[in-house]
Amino acid sequence: MGRKVKKPSLFISTIFTLLGVGFMGLAVGVYMLYQGAPNGDFKEILIQKGSSIAQVTGTLVENNIISQPLLFKALLRVTKGERRVRAGEFRFHSGMSAIDALKVLYYHEPLVHHVTIPEGYSIKQIVEVLVTANLVDRSTFTERVFSASYAKKYNFSSPNLEGYLFPDTYTFSRVDREDKIIDQMVQNFIKKVGPNLRAEAEKIGMTLESVVTLASIIEKETANSIERPLVASVFHNRLRKGMRLQSDPTTIYSMPDYKGNISKSDLLRYHPYNTYTIPALPPGPIASPGLAAIRAVLEPAQSEFLFFVASSGGSHIFSKTYGQHSRQVSANQVAPNKGKPLGKVQKKNGKN
Repeated sequence: MGRKVKKPSLFISTIFTLLGVGFMGLAVGVYMLYQGAPNGDFKEILIQKGSSIAQVTGTLVENNIISQPLLFKALLRVTKGERRVRAGEFRFHSGMSAIDALKVLYYHEPLVHHVTIPEGYSIKQIVEVLVTANLVDRSTFTERVFSASYAKKYNFSSPNLEGYLFPDTYTFSRVDREDKIIDQMVQNFIKKVGPNLRAEAEKIGMTLESVVTLASIIEKETANSIERPLVASVFHNRLRKGMRLQSDPTTIYSMPDYKGNISKSDLLRYHPYNTYTIPALPPGPIASPGLAAIRAVLEPAQSEFLFFVASSGGSHIFSKTYGQHSRQVSANQVAPNKGKPLGKVQKKNGKN
């Protein structure tokens, strides 16, 4: 007779059962980690600075990027996500797997946005550029750049930061927000004008702030780089003689709702920035001047001109006397070009 075959012990059976369950659990876990089918629906998601693992997970769940929050949260903890997740804007597919979403957070470069601020833009125009790019909150940014305390923070005696947000092309992230963007633009101004601007200004009897103020007016008066030193000479000559600058762009800056035309009543309405009614420079810049306009103030042409008027060709005609100027006005007076940007309109009244 053959021997009886012994049945596996209960202990061994239990071990095999547990191993089977474990492998099944592992398989399910791996499947869930990789589960997801990107469908081409891209989404840009902002991960704020200081976000916790729970907040990052919640943000991705709310935007339908992942569907297994508990698993994803555990995955972040296991991979030290509290140290590795970076703040920034990232592009995800909706319905991604947990692993693919993790790769985006850990290895993809955050998105950045390039914005160009042209020379001669005022704060109001700069705000529009930044708001359109969804980089700042309109009211917060406007309040800060028009604050005297922010100007004082950078040691400017101007009433606000008008003129000191340097015109240039910038690369910003949507996590930068207002203070960082303001600081980057002002620091760019400080870097570009150089450390000797105050000393150069003092040599011609001006302050840094008055140089930037006059440069902003010149920037708005002409985009012609050849003419800038001549325009600067006119304003320097008028200031030395105690004459009003009578610059249309300053009147426009003082108007709350400029529509493309300047009336006589606009010219005669008192405003601290309207150089038709004040006998000196405005209290601060009216726009952000470029380096060429700033250099024109520091190095004006040598002339006896006191007036200029826009010609039909877009350049300007300069005169020494009011009589000469009046004749040029009669010969060259043109209606404002309503299609031009703010500050680039041709002179309606011919007087500057």
